[in-house]
Amino acid sequence: MKRGIMPKRNFEAAGVFLAAMSLWVGCGDEPQIAEPIRPVKYAEVRPASAVQSQRFAGTAKAGIEAKLSFRTGGLIESISVKVGDQVKAGQRIAALDNRDAILAHQRAKATLENAQVQKANAQSRLIRVRQLYQANNVSLTEYEQAKNGFASATSSYESAQKSLDLQERQLGYNEIYAPVAGIVTAVHNEVNEVIQAGAPLVELSAGEDIEMEVGVPEGYIAQIQTGQPVRVRFSALPGDFAAQVREIAYALDASSTYPVIVQLDAPSPAIRPGMAGEVEFRFGTGEPSEDPLVVPVKAVGEDANGQYVFVIDEIDKGLGTVHRRPIRIGKLLADGFVVEEGLADRELVATAGLRSLLNGMQVRLLQE
Repeated sequence: MKRGIMPKRNFEAAGVFLAAMSLWVGCGDEPQIAEPIRPVKYAEVRPASAVQSQRFAGTAKAGIEAKLSFRTGGLIESISVKVGDQVKAGQRIAALDNRDAILAHQRAKATLENAQVQKANAQSRLIRVRQLYQANNVSLTEYEQAKNGFASATSSYESAQKSLDLQERQLGYNEIYAPVAGIVTAVHNEVNEVIQAGAPLVELSAGEDIEMEVGVPEGYIAQIQTGQPVRVRFSALPGDFAAQVREIAYALDASSTYPVIVQLDAPSPAIRPGMAGEVEFRFGTGEPSEDPLVVPVKAVGEDANGQYVFVIDEIDKGLGTVHRRPIRIGKLLADGFVVEEGLADRELVATAGLRSLLNGMQVRLLQE
């Protein structure tokens, strides 16, 4: 037998080995796909008589919000800012094409100069005619005509002066300056667009105060008072913030709720206008309660091992981790089941999709 020639059986075995290796290597190279974070609704475990808090959604806004507009309409010639820019008080924001206004100003100025000449001539004539009248060289009629001529010229001069003042103000209406220092939050138009008088062009947020406006249904509005302490929570930020009611509307708005404005006591620099959040109003006495804890009915699951809930902890920027926990429940009240064992006051529990949750799963929090 000649050397260097492999038997047929060896070729077949080598082929099978190489094919298996290629499959193994190929499988190892596939990228791992991260599972999406599941959104979960949740609620807070509270004493039965203390479950008198309500949360209403709102949006953060600066304590001072200015909508800047032109006092006259026209073609936008320049916009000197963009969204996110910080501006100083008195800084020029935008300007209209003012060529027509300049021409009108020039005409008004020329009219005033002509009226000034006419007034001077009428005054000189009146002085001369008065002297002649006193010397009995002209009639009373001519003297009265000279006085009327001077009065008319004076009136024309004053009218021309007012017209020039108006045109000078009109020139100023073609520019917008920042009334306060702040941050540009919106720019509604672009250069070379025609804008109407009074239409907002740029919006500014100013001041360090942060407020939130929420709509409160009529069933709760009578229990809210100015200065009442509340808690504010933002879905994009961890924890909550102390605030108090600053303003309560007297009438319903278009959404059939009463607008209520709350102001944060010590806002974080991380809070920005436009962030979505919720305001929690407490309507109880605030005294410690000895009533039993209750858990929402939707939060309780049951299987062969008994009742259970998914407790949410490790909250960070609207995220949390769920842990299955066995509990023992008692009678059913209006707010949920009485907790006899397994939960503590203010713990958070999932209230939807229990069958799809797994122990240790990371979730995104959605307020019930």
